Amino acid sequence: MSDVDKGCAAVGRGASTAIRTSKKSRYRPGCLWLLAGAIGIVALVASSLGIALFISEVVTGLAVQRALYYKGDVHIDSEIARPLIGSEQTFDLAVTVWLRVEEYEDDIDDEEMSEHPRFSPISPAIPLYSDIIFRGLRLRDKNAFATVNFTVPTAYFRKSDLTNYDLRGSVVLLHTSPSQIDKIIDYSTSIPRFIETFPVRSWPFPLNSSRVGKKTLSDKALESFGASLPLLEFHNIRKRCEKSEYDFYEEDDESISSTTEFKSPLTHHPYIVTRTQIRIVDETALFDRRAYLEKHRILKQISCKQQAILFPSIHDCDRSYANAGHVETAITLKRADKKGINDVVYSPYISFSKSVGPKDLLPIPVHRQICSTTEDTIQAAADDRETVDVSWKLSFSGWSFPKLAFLEEMEKLDRQTRFDMETSDHHLALAHDKVELTDGFYGYKHRQDSHPRRRSLLLFLQLVLSILLVCSDGFYWFTRTTSVGISTLGTLLFAGSKFITIVVPDFVTASLHNEGVFEWLGTLFSITISLFPVVFMVKTVFHLTSSRLERSLWSRWVPHRMSLTHAERASQRIEDQMSLWFKGSIIIGVFVIYYAFSPHSYPVIPAILPAALSDDYYHSWLIDSWPYFAFPMDITGIFFQILLTWQSKSYAGSYKVTPLLSLGLILTRFVEYIPGVVGPYDARPRLVAHEFAELVLTSIRLWQSLTHPHI
Repeated sequence: MSDVDKGCAAVGRGASTAIRTSKKSRYRPGCLWLLAGAIGIVALVASSLGIALFISEVVTGLAVQRALYYKGDVHIDSEIARPLIGSEQTFDLAVTVWLRVEEYEDDIDDEEMSEHPRFSPISPAIPLYSDIIFRGLRLRDKNAFATVNFTVPTAYFRKSDLTNYDLRGSVVLLHTSPSQIDKIIDYSTSIPRFIETFPVRSWPFPLNSSRVGKKTLSDKALESFGASLPLLEFHNIRKRCEKSEYDFYEEDDESISSTTEFKSPLTHHPYIVTRTQIRIVDETALFDRRAYLEKHRILKQISCKQQAILFPSIHDCDRSYANAGHVETAITLKRADKKGINDVVYSPYISFSKSVGPKDLLPIPVHRQICSTTEDTIQAAADDRETVDVSWKLSFSGWSFPKLAFLEEMEKLDRQTRFDMETSDHHLALAHDKVELTDGFYGYKHRQDSHPRRRSLLLFLQLVLSILLVCSDGFYWFTRTTSVGISTLGTLLFAGSKFITIVVPDFVTASLHNEGVFEWLGTLFSITISLFPVVFMVKTVFHLTSSRLERSLWSRWVPHRMSLTHAERASQRIEDQMSLWFKGSIIIGVFVIYYAFSPHSYPVIPAILPAALSDDYYHSWLIDSWPYFAFPMDITGIFFQILLTWQSKSYAGSYKVTPLLSLGLILTRFVEYIPGVVGPYDARPRLVAHEFAELVLTSIRLWQSLTHPHI
């Protein structure tokens, strides 16, 4: 037989071996995959139902609004209700801060006293600040910022019967001349006359100005659709009684109500809200007058639960856009032509964002805890102050009504602010950053120079790229039937790094949590799923198979090692050209570098996020030491694969697109450190040297994938 014939026979044997290997590695679905599919289908159906119900609520609200739109001849004024504020009409916004007092001051205006009798569910209050803060706004304006500075006396907050409304803010829209409100002859509000409303601005206005007489009809009409919000929230606070057991005032169930967000003011500390977004609906469409007035009449009859409870109050009134909206106040204007037909205009809708973060809450510096020792009582009260200076950061944005309707439905899902104010600054910064990202997703910026939507986009890209990388690696190793071009040592090091990274943190955390049986089962299931690519890596480099042998029924479940093909032996010889001394030197050198200099924790760009305290996270010697093993194994594993690719002039170990995905993931993390792109944010972590090493190695892998053929 000639040499050519021998070569052809060898190629035939190699091809047949490859075919047999492919057949032995053929995937067969089992019960585990069927169970996983069933669970996935159930989860998909459940989530789809939840999303469908949510969308149904939003669509219903939008349909009610669109039913008011006028569809006839725009020249028939008697059938139209116009907006009070047009698209080009400018207006101002006035803000007032109110503090509850025991009784009204002696110099209070007689008219205001008559509107707020002493026997009233609304407690008397004095204005601390009242002035115009935004001027020349339009409905479509976005992200206008202002700050209101005022001083709050703290003596009142030592009382036990506090509510969220004891410190209150209010906003009223003021017209700029010329305006339609100058022609007002009457107005109607949906709130019944027997229900007392909150005052929304001081009189005379601005605060401490000279008296200007009684309020005009236009003043009262503008104030009728003004909005108020509580500026107090109740949360826990860090311990002041250092040397004694302590408690708050005795629990009193009667102090818990909707005006305290169902938190007892006796067992929580009062905090001042220092950031609020003022929202106004950018709506200038023409309404059908008959439909609009009919809806206003119905709302006036059923508002504030007047048909359900005996003594309704302003706290029972639902001011949501879906319920009240522009129907809250209907205003009648006198026509200039005096033909006997008056104009009807609808009021704009003003509301507030209910989202605040931990850094937006200012604790009032008063001691409300009961210390069991005199020493602690004196020490705790030493930090009290008679007044506290507050900077109330305000922003304004005009929103379309579909967007606001969607946001109000989202706000219903989480009506209370839940923060652990006793935790460290590290966790408070993370909690606040989560709020800022969520607000940014809805279009609400906390600061002028922040870009939370860009950060959200980067985080979304990182999530997508991470999922694609996991799927790419898993599918690659699951379908891999040959080890040609794959570094055995590099793959084992890389697989070992993945194993440590997946198993150790989850296992140790579950152990320290003292979790129950079901939690342990969930942890084991999560670890098992995550380890699938690692198992197939080991299977590939050791040439293992679990295909059935004819001589035994049960031998199909026993792993067997396949014989190497000619190409696999050739690939192994190329890798063996590197001496054991060289391989060992590389591994030991990288481990020494990580042990001596800790690149995984050395900050190239320092963190803005406050450092975590010792008790912020669970610690053990395994948690502290696993990075010193996993990261060097990861680096050396990739390095050996790069060397084999360079020697063999062929690319293997992943799909060609995988290095591109990895590089994209790394670069999106790096972009988060560019202030011009994402702006400043207080939860920015440090950028460590290990990530630069990953960047270099990934770039080399990408270059190799572009210049070498794929096996």
